[in-house]
Amino acid sequence: MPRHAFAYSIPAVALGGLMLGGVWSWAAVVYVYMILPVLDYRHGVSAHNPDPAPGEPGSRARWADVLLYAALPVQLVVIIVFASRWSAEASVFERMGAIVSVGVVCGALGIVVAHELIHRRRGFENGLGKLLLMTVGYVHFAIEHVRGHHPRVATEADPASARYGQSLYAFLPQSVLRQARSAWLLEKTRLEGKGRRVWSRHNEMLRDLVLQLLWWLSLLAVFGWAAAAACLGAAAVAVGMLETVNYIEHYGLRREKRADGGLEPVNSSHSWNSNHRVSRAMLFELPRHSDHHRNGGRPYQTLRSVDGAPQLPAGYPTMMLLALLPPLWFRVMNPRVQAVHG
Repeated sequence: MPRHAFAYSIPAVALGGLMLGGVWSWAAVVYVYMILPVLDYRHGVSAHNPDPAPGEPGSRARWADVLLYAALPVQLVVIIVFASRWSAEASVFERMGAIVSVGVVCGALGIVVAHELIHRRRGFENGLGKLLLMTVGYVHFAIEHVRGHHPRVATEADPASARYGQSLYAFLPQSVLRQARSAWLLEKTRLEGKGRRVWSRHNEMLRDLVLQLLWWLSLLAVFGWAAAAACLGAAAVAVGMLETVNYIEHYGLRREKRADGGLEPVNSSHSWNSNHRVSRAMLFELPRHSDHHRNGGRPYQTLRSVDGAPQLPAGYPTMMLLALLPPLWFRVMNPRVQAVHG
């Protein structure tokens, strides 16, 4: 079995917890943020690169795509089970556990897979990525991430690149609000360049907002106000996870200015990399982020460990927990940022 299939252990654990109820509703949270960090530590890192190399025959494996395509139906099942079993009679502890666990599934599986798919050129795959983002109310990410974040990464113009000395709690509202604004401006510029009206059916962001509205109205009509509000809470958890990952992926890294005043091209030193085996498998190689930014269209299973890329001291789940404690985060990461910038 391909090792990336283990990503589906997260929704499996969450579904089990939802069915059992009680303290088990927190199962996915414990699994991702307590068990996976231990597994990451025990299994260590590997800089081994895939064979065949990107672009060679066999590098676009069918199983790798099937694992991506399965994410949408699996995530929908988790959300439907969650909404259909929602009960105001359950304890606050159980309800909070269910919300956060479903949010973890949507963040660790749905958004990670959506991130991979919105970089694909085929309309079918791009559409699947947007549908996954729809379930967490963040469809505009498809516009901003590809057209905004990638060209602007590691600059002041990029909302998703955290500044040196900036805490996670200062970064989160900045990133969420500025990315939404940036997505609108990017789409406005695109339409004006084609001589089309911004407020029209050609506006991709407006179409996505309609899709988003239909999703939430469907949840409301089928499951009621309480369950729909719980799904909204789970979506907020997922978006929080996404933005925390954005925070750790580029914290403190900046592109230098060239003699002509322009910025140096994006290279491997502008993203934090992680070669920790377990979290790489669970997150479809997202931690190999330096290579992803050098080659945005490269399929996840062929991402490389790049020489010279700055390395995180732990896997993503551990680093996300560390980011919640700014003094500890600064103590661990600031010397590493200083080392990168010489």
